[in-house]
Amino acid sequence: MERIGKYVIHKTAVTSGYARVFFCHDPDLQVPVAVKLFTVKAGQEGPLSPAQWLARFQAEARALAAFDHPHIVAVKAMEGVDGHPYFVMPYQGAHLAYEMGKDVVREGAPNVDIPRRLALPRALVLLRQLASALGALHRRGMVHRAVKPSNILLTTRENGQAKLADFSMVKLPERNPPLPDHWLGSTDYCAPEQRENASGVGPEADVYSLGVLAYRMLTGGLPDLSQGAVELPEGMPPELAALVRQSTDPDPAGRPAHGGVVLQALGAVTVEPSARKPVVQVVQVAQARRSARQPVEA
Repeated sequence: MERIGKYVIHKTAVTSGYARVFFCHDPDLQVPVAVKLFTVKAGQEGPLSPAQWLARFQAEARALAAFDHPHIVAVKAMEGVDGHPYFVMPYQGAHLAYEMGKDVVREGAPNVDIPRRLALPRALVLLRQLASALGALHRRGMVHRAVKPSNILLTTRENGQAKLADFSMVKLPERNPPLPDHWLGSTDYCAPEQRENASGVGPEADVYSLGVLAYRMLTGGLPDLSQGAVELPEGMPPELAALVRQSTDPDPAGRPAHGGVVLQALGAVTVEPSARKPVVQVVQVAQARRSARQPVEA
């Protein structure tokens, strides 16, 4: 396949159980775009029927299209080709791993994939943007259920602003098309109650995932949640340490109620001048990742 409709395919970005995302070129506007194509075929076996997968795909597109938010990926159109619908999104330059590396050290991985922490001011900027995005979802009765680095895209302009992406697992206020009876989410970022019953979770599940993500940004590693309360290293603002600890409480009732509460708490966090240092532009990190010739510090 060389095209999806009028869009010229450059490469495949992501493949999931029911869709593929392609980096493409819009020949009319002469800009790069991302195109998500529904790939389930009639008669294909799986936990859901093709019609049920299609309903989820359409629900994802409509959920994204309902927002005009600076930190949520936009959907500009939904069309169809050869019986397969697709929707079109603005192209984003990278995702969060471009700045903080992979979550786990892998033997022989390029230096740019090595896990690393972000500078405190940069982490706070991204966390505030994501809390704002989640607050917008939660006000509409939605729960994202998949907050993790690979679902956070970064623009190549404006210092790499965060865009929350991939609404394929989003819980809508109305009943979602059904999913198999197993938990949804990524093991390292998933709230305990989401592992038990993904269909019954509230905004607190997203708050938990954001708390784990905050720890990952600020320390360079994932928290050991089996050891009780999560603690940030010494030298972190006490308000931020308390917020991360509260957000990763195993009990949903102990967490901030929704993204808007987290955003308000982040607004009260102050950074000492000694913690401020230049932030590597995301476009520079992306270029280094492509070449993989030298270490990159975020």
